[in-house]
Amino acid sequence: MMPTTDELRIAVARRLLLEDALWIGDVLTSAFRHDGRARTMVPLLFSGHASRIAYEGREFLTSSNPDVALPAFVEHLTDEEHPSIALARHATKMLDNQTSKDKLLSDFEAEIHQAWMSQRTLLFKTVRRGFSWLQPDLGYYTLDGDVVGATIPLHMRFGLDAVPQEDYPHFFAQFGEELFRSMRVYTYLSGGTDETATTLSLSPIDIVEDNDRFVGRYLKRGYDKHLSLDQKLLLLLVESEVNTAAKLIPLLTGTHVAAAFRARLLSLWHALSSLTKILNALPSASSPARDKVRQIVSSVDADRLSAPGMSTVRNRSVHYEIRGKIQIAFSNTPMFGIVESLTAETFESLDALVRDLSSELSTALRDWREA
Repeated sequence: MMPTTDELRIAVARRLLLEDALWIGDVLTSAFRHDGRARTMVPLLFSGHASRIAYEGREFLTSSNPDVALPAFVEHLTDEEHPSIALARHATKMLDNQTSKDKLLSDFEAEIHQAWMSQRTLLFKTVRRGFSWLQPDLGYYTLDGDVVGATIPLHMRFGLDAVPQEDYPHFFAQFGEELFRSMRVYTYLSGGTDETATTLSLSPIDIVEDNDRFVGRYLKRGYDKHLSLDQKLLLLLVESEVNTAAKLIPLLTGTHVAAAFRARLLSLWHALSSLTKILNALPSASSPARDKVRQIVSSVDADRLSAPGMSTVRNRSVHYEIRGKIQIAFSNTPMFGIVESLTAETFESLDALVRDLSSELSTALRDWREA
């Protein structure tokens, strides 16, 4: 007997969640078993992607649709979600949270300024009065010179303002344990008990470097003289997420091609939207490097991501439950034919577009910061 359309949708949604969970499970397990710098850097830099999958997976398993919900799986999750899961999942959305479409750029500036001040308070806690000028207040991580993470944006995304410093070890231990637990539960969708594997080599990421700088000095000339330091910190957040997608994810894809593609697509999608928000709000900012960024954001290639059906592909890359009357001709191709059914692209052409556009944007943002 042929499955109904609804049965196909549910089967595909479960498979998408399984693919994502197997990928992140592989990333986290490979990191846990790795003896090198990447052991700590990879979980930190991938926390946004892991949190998104953990959060959306729970939403799927607890669906209001009884045909979709899986209460037996939910029983193995924690009763309450770790407070940073919902926050950290927005790291890859940058300034483009669906729940804050009308949020002003100034509100985001206030949030990252608060994170900056909170971090400064922690760093200066043990510094003798009059010597704070010797204590850098920004840490950032680079891979071959490209920024892939920064402490102030991470401080904001984890909601560390509300966490006492002495609670950090327990806080992050619980966060990591919940991510591991979630991914393991989601892999039960395979029908087995635990398919989490360790297949990835993290050695290429051992070269990620720590850099300590003073925000005022480092970003004074960075990006554009017309921008405030808070606005520049927001751009650093966007740049680090673009580079995580463009530089780190390809090193940690392995056999998880479709899952890694979805992560890269989402990062590019929200980077373009976030940069549009910043550029439109700050028309006085003007430099050749800035103009290159605007050129990419408004390019023909970027417009391809706004073509009919693309927003649904984006939604299918985030939310596992497929709702509504969307007609998808499911097939045995990557993402089960979702890309081909909804757009004029193939999975391969869209993958190439995301790779090329992410690489261009990465270079342009670096040039803008260093101009």
